[in-house]
Amino acid sequence: MCGLSLAINGEAHEVVTMGNAIKHRGNRHGVTHVGNIRVFFSQLAITDQHAPAQPYISGKYYVWLNGYVSNYKELAEKYGIKMWTNCDTQVLADFINLTGFEQLNELNGFFSIVVWDGGKTHFFTDRYGIKQLYQYKVGETTYVCSEIKGIKALFDLDLDEEAVADWKYSLGVMSETVYKGITRVPSLPFPKPENIDISYNAAFVKLNYLLGKAFERNRTTVKSGVFLSGGVDSGLIAKKIKPDYSFSMDYQDDSYSEYANIKVNSTGTHYTMICNKELADRYAPKACEALDDLKVGSCYTNFALTELASKFCTVLYSGAGGDELFYGYTHRYDKLINQVIRRTESEGRDYDITHEEYDWLYLRGILVVEDRMAGYQCMETRYPFLDNDLVDFVLSLPKEYRFNKRILKDVSGLPDQITQGRKRGFSNPYFTNSEWVQFCLDRL
Repeated sequence: MCGLSLAINGEAHEVVTMGNAIKHRGNRHGVTHVGNIRVFFSQLAITDQHAPAQPYISGKYYVWLNGYVSNYKELAEKYGIKMWTNCDTQVLADFINLTGFEQLNELNGFFSIVVWDGGKTHFFTDRYGIKQLYQYKVGETTYVCSEIKGIKALFDLDLDEEAVADWKYSLGVMSETVYKGITRVPSLPFPKPENIDISYNAAFVKLNYLLGKAFERNRTTVKSGVFLSGGVDSGLIAKKIKPDYSFSMDYQDDSYSEYANIKVNSTGTHYTMICNKELADRYAPKACEALDDLKVGSCYTNFALTELASKFCTVLYSGAGGDELFYGYTHRYDKLINQVIRRTESEGRDYDITHEEYDWLYLRGILVVEDRMAGYQCMETRYPFLDNDLVDFVLSLPKEYRFNKRILKDVSGLPDQITQGRKRGFSNPYFTNSEWVQFCLDRL
């Protein structure tokens, strides 16, 4: 987790203002001026805490990286890159120097990347948009930032009426941002894999291998934790990665509680918070403060757990992506898609998309929220289920293998009470969707 703030043809004070607005994303800060760009970089070093500060320079390329290239050691071996650090950014810079921008599809992980090549500035994010970059143009100047907060520190941004209407209707799932003039920097292409003919047993074996590979790529040597619900995704991460800590939310209302399943999945030193009215009153405003773009539902329990986790560890593992890969939202697949998209009482347009397409749009919203929650606490969130090799394989499997997480449950080896349990996740019982929508709008 780091923070990028830059201006092309901008002034030094503008970049510093942007950077200071999001400096919570790192614990080491610096400004670089090269060519016609100025970059304020807030760095949280994970892979090599003693490596030099960014940017890394290789040939004509200056490279900044927010996030994590999870296959950087594999790339170093494949391309004969000498690792004079243990830093993924160093390998990334040398990789780009060797291949230009022709092999970017080989980059795995979650990242937003800025490259200055001696005459032009390039920026892009991972193919799922796990790490976001936002841009805003004023005349001949382009402002780019990891959070809209940085751009808002410079300009009074107007709300986009259509996007606000979408926030009221679909919790912002169908729009990019709620502000006029703000666009997200493009992600790398996300090609849809072709279906393959494979037996269930062969798929089981390969999935087990690729899950292990994804977990290994995302494992870290710094203190780490997992947000542990009673479900399959976080339970599998806890079982396979064995982080130092696990953090859970329990509820006064037993209808929300997954406490029995959480105990089964517990790993490391385990902390549990109780969601009561006092917690909601305390953390709902903080969650809104962390968010600068409005996505998905209320997230005050997520903020509370992230704040707790920040006292003990630097890296969090997320199960995001598991439901999208393995058709986990079975409780709503029998509904018409526009009944699913409509999350509040507000009126909105009809959309002609599939449930699967909607699931991935919803994931993009979740990723924005998780980025802001972790970034606010100077933490990094890692996503083993969004490993490119794993995603490409799973999406090529027959739907019947994936539906309701069938093959994932079989591979997981988790007990029946986990694999057969009712889907809950971290609930937020003190706000309806409509109440949360208005609560956030009142604080923008």
